[in-house]
Amino acid sequence: MAQQPTHSTQPESRLTMPLLPRTLLPTLFSSLSRATSTPTRWTLLRKLKSENPNDIVGELRGSATFTPLRSSPTASTSTTITTDPNPGTSASPDAETDQELLYSEEGSLPASFGPGLSWTKKYIWRFTRDGNVSVWFVKVDKKQDAEEEPDYLFHQFDFGLSPSAPGSGTDVVSGEELVTPPTPPEVPSAATTKVIAARGSHLCINDMYRTAYAFRVEEGSGEVVSWASRHVVRGPKKGQDIVNLYSREL
Repeated sequence: MAQQPTHSTQPESRLTMPLLPRTLLPTLFSSLSRATSTPTRWTLLRKLKSENPNDIVGELRGSATFTPLRSSPTASTSTTITTDPNPGTSASPDAETDQELLYSEEGSLPASFGPGLSWTKKYIWRFTRDGNVSVWFVKVDKKQDAEEEPDYLFHQFDFGLSPSAPGSGTDVVSGEELVTPPTPPEVPSAATTKVIAARGSHLCINDMYRTAYAFRVEEGSGEVVSWASRHVVRGPKKGQDIVNLYSREL
């Protein structure tokens, strides 16, 4: 049986905090891949629910990394971010200012599915000069030694969340179904943290993918210390609820 995602009710995790200041966005984005000049690897706990009996349900464990792409200034410390009110959705990044991270995840399936079976997935996360964050599917037909490239848009982050109860499944605002972000894992830290949330959506033919993110960041610095995401898929033959919890590997 699938396990119901759990949500913390601690005051600091309630999604009623102010929006993320734009000045902290570059730090939030870059800290996903590096923390104090050390490459960051994230421990991943995935909780799956589905209305389809043929889908995998329960818990999966794996790991995830964000790697700066060589063609992106993310790997450089001299990148300057400016503000532009009109974001673009081109698959081609701005060579001078757009930053891109390759998100890669991997893990092993339980032995009940067969010996030695594993899973992998990749996306490209982009932070643009106008202060927007988006997630892209990765091209599958690249040359063998070529760098990963974005194919088409999965979704763009919307940090303008309305307050919602941490334990609720969905929130209806203006007639639109919105997914409630999961609570990121608690971390042992001397610094005070707060949770910043965002949402995105993607229509794939008849299937709607609604996603919610929550980043636990240090007050002041904006560095991510843990984070979580949730994907709710609704369609004629789909009814999935997937929660991902990410903790820094020590």
